[in-house]
Amino acid sequence: MVTMKHEKNVVEPPCRMLPQLVSLERDSSLSLKMINIRSPQADFSSGPEVKTRLATASATSGRMAPERLQSDIVSIVKQENSKVRRRRGHASDPPLPGTHAGRGETPAADAVCSRNVHGPEETVMATKPTPSTAQVNAWEDDPGPAVEIARPAPDLSRQPLAYAFPHPQPAADKYQPGTAEFRYWTAAEALRRGADFWAPLLPVKSWQPGRTLSVKLDEGEDLNAFYDRQALNFFHGPGADGTLVFSGESPDVACHEMGHAILDAVKPDLWDAASQEAAAFHEGFGDISAILSALQLQSLRIAILNDTGGHLYRSSRLSRLAEQLGAAIRAQSPDAVEPDCLRNAVNSFTYSDPAELPSSAPASHLSSEPHSFSRVMSGAVFECLAGMLTASAADAKKPTEQELARVSTETGKIVIDAVVAAHVAPNFFAQVAAQMVQVSGAVNAAYPPVLRGVFVRRSILSLESVTSMAATALMPVAAVAAPAAQLALPGTRYGLAQPLLVQAPAQPRHFAITSGAPNGSSVQPPNALEAATAFVDDLFRNGRVDDQGLPASNARLVHTRRRLRTHRLKAEAAGVRLERQLFDCGFCCR
Repeated sequence: MVTMKHEKNVVEPPCRMLPQLVSLERDSSLSLKMINIRSPQADFSSGPEVKTRLATASATSGRMAPERLQSDIVSIVKQENSKVRRRRGHASDPPLPGTHAGRGETPAADAVCSRNVHGPEETVMATKPTPSTAQVNAWEDDPGPAVEIARPAPDLSRQPLAYAFPHPQPAADKYQPGTAEFRYWTAAEALRRGADFWAPLLPVKSWQPGRTLSVKLDEGEDLNAFYDRQALNFFHGPGADGTLVFSGESPDVACHEMGHAILDAVKPDLWDAASQEAAAFHEGFGDISAILSALQLQSLRIAILNDTGGHLYRSSRLSRLAEQLGAAIRAQSPDAVEPDCLRNAVNSFTYSDPAELPSSAPASHLSSEPHSFSRVMSGAVFECLAGMLTASAADAKKPTEQELARVSTETGKIVIDAVVAAHVAPNFFAQVAAQMVQVSGAVNAAYPPVLRGVFVRRSILSLESVTSMAATALMPVAAVAAPAAQLALPGTRYGLAQPLLVQAPAQPRHFAITSGAPNGSSVQPPNALEAATAFVDDLFRNGRVDDQGLPASNARLVHTRRRLRTHRLKAEAAGVRLERQLFDCGFCCR
């Protein structure tokens, strides 16, 4: 026996029939019988007005492209859905699949559908299909666009990078969205796909916590998710339309949090680094992980190339991350996220010294807060991905999905190799960017000029630095990075009676390079003490430090905004140590 959820009075869009319409040639004999639009509550094809409109579309099908016919049918049905939902008191339409209907990973896969269902639990019997042929339903990228696909049931125990999911595991089957079983399998499918993408590219074969990483799908009410070196933790919270939003149901969110775990496995020195750029890079890598993991789906690659006309660096549901979670957060804090998603990798943000930026700002502006500042790097890497696709495609104007698959893997390799090579210095963005330029040449000789152009335009690298790099050989990478240096900051600055001990971003730099200023000049990086002080100042200003257990201080700060504490203070003989507890989504509704 397993528990499932469903919502009564759900208007089902005709997504199971639309694939047939897409494949039709210009045949004027198309009849209403082929449309067969029905739902448990309404028969839209029975109304005289609707019949007339559908008949008109049918009669003119011989003079229009199949995609135009499908668009007309979708438009008609969506309008009728809207009328019915308004009569029943629903706030909005269930999303329709548009031109993406009917895509699957195999010819036998179910048609892509859009659904929006949540509701009361009921107990049903589940049958277990043959393991070798078992398939599960999952979201292609996020519950916001709501594109549903059928995928092979994932093997969560497969090494390397295995997962431990909650028990009991539901039988692998094609469950409906809105059920606990669907949420389980869509998270499992996304995380397995992401780990399988990264595993061959990594110099390590296990997670930072060990060979198996725990996944906790619902840890309570919060519009959040986090990685804490023990597990990937997901939550639920109120959605913009009143339904519950489960952060672990989004492949975007799941593969972002997995990205933190991947980066922690290959670059553990970043975990406790007292550096604004190191923390922001962790968040940017999470977004890059979500994008590259999504591109392992053939159906998504085809859709995105169609949607963007082959110009990948255009806003699309690939670049727009976590639309559903973003909408839920926006309903509570309108300026905290992008207008149509959590973050968008197609953006125009350029590098500024984070120490000179405000510690928080609306999503339309850049701040030193890690999620905000991460958009500089994630936007640059996404632009590099698009540029490398154009540079290496047989036809630059019409890249194929196979070429996009190849470039996504090459991008992952370039980023990982660069991160491994870059030491943790105050200007970590510039160090990683310089390494990416260097290692990309071994992948394809056409790539370094593309990357140099992107990083200079984004001011992550100054023009002077890039020019000097062209004549500088790559310095050898130490087999073991220098031990992280410890700094003692004045505790009185933070209301502490003892010095505050932090891990300084003080490893030697491979390149004497700089980022660029708005006027084209170079920005000299801060020293380790300045970088650490700016980072810790931001933590205390934004209420991200858990100081419970320490003696009370008259200078203690009390924050009314409910924020998850990413760091904690631990008393030691030499002072009070600052330790990271987790990387999170940055928003808390509890």
